[in-house]
Amino acid sequence: MNRIGMSFAVAVIVCHAIGHVAFVHGQEEPTQVVIKRNAIHLLNPDDYRAPLSLTAINQVQIRARVEGVVQNVRPTPGMKVSLQEELIKIDSAQAAKLLERARANVKLTTLRRDMMKADVQTGKQTQNMLELAEAELSVAEADLELAKLNFEHTSIRAPFAGEVTRLPVAQGSFVNLGDVLVELRDTSRLTAQLPVDRTQVKVGDTITLQVDQSTTQAKVQVLLPLDEKWQSLRELIETAALAVVVVDNTGGTFQDGQTVHSAIVPRQPIAEVPNTSLRNSEAGTRLIQVIRDSMVRDIEVKLLGPVGEGRSYVSGPLQAEDELITESSFPLRDGTMVRPRALDPPSPAPGTTPRATTPTPGGTPAPVPQPGGNPGF
Repeated sequence: MNRIGMSFAVAVIVCHAIGHVAFVHGQEEPTQVVIKRNAIHLLNPDDYRAPLSLTAINQVQIRARVEGVVQNVRPTPGMKVSLQEELIKIDSAQAAKLLERARANVKLTTLRRDMMKADVQTGKQTQNMLELAEAELSVAEADLELAKLNFEHTSIRAPFAGEVTRLPVAQGSFVNLGDVLVELRDTSRLTAQLPVDRTQVKVGDTITLQVDQSTTQAKVQVLLPLDEKWQSLRELIETAALAVVVVDNTGGTFQDGQTVHSAIVPRQPIAEVPNTSLRNSEAGTRLIQVIRDSMVRDIEVKLLGPVGEGRSYVSGPLQAEDELITESSFPLRDGTMVRPRALDPPSPAPGTTPRATTPTPGGTPAPVPQPGGNPGF
């Protein structure tokens, strides 16, 4: 991506603003300094973002494993259910008949085996025929177990304790094999996948996770490569990875679907700046200085990542018209008013009316004193 910035030096008149707002023209002698400044090319943070949210680790769709008529529906959406609690009962004539048939077949093969055993003892049948009858009985018993298991599927039970989120069937409706009967989730443990800096986060670490407007602790289970929707973030942070984190939500503080924020995903405009323009504030944050509306402003920024040698990406409350101060021959405080030296009007001759000064093309506009001494914005 090409970024073309203008860099130039201008002589300016510096007039300090009292309290960052008041401007008393002529109260303090102007100071002439040289400021090197660059035009700022802003990147849209939306190009590097994607939705992030908490999801339940355990959530299932329970489907019909037999066909039949829904006989009983116990829960309602939003209802809490316990482990193995019956949710739905299906009246399946087919499952009932298969069970009845399997029981009858076991009874039949048992009688054959017993008769064959008696014939072997009297010499009417060989031992091989007895073994064949016993094998037939084993098959019949296995079929009976399968029929019992199939019949048990007419009673739909919760595989874990949780909350019913969806119930698409009603009592009296007919369901086919594979139809969704109920959706269930367990919100006692929530998970999220979010970008992190792999040089700062390791598997097993406990990190602070911002959820909506609050924070909680989350444990990193695994680090994965960035997926397709996060590939653009690699342009800003080469060491970005995708962390799968788990939040203990036994107390029910958080909900499935709440928004999660990543510390390395920018939410404010992004700019590429030389490292020499970065300063540390008294609070330990990073600052850059810009000229905005003829005034020097200290802008708190977040350092994202390096760009080659001597430059970095930063994110902060920047505006398209800002000009980045890269060097100054005089320390500039936040709120300092500046104007190009060429715009300083000459003193009028005695008895004459001063003429308005036309700003130099590309120069910084001069502040216009307002009634009461306040500068115009």
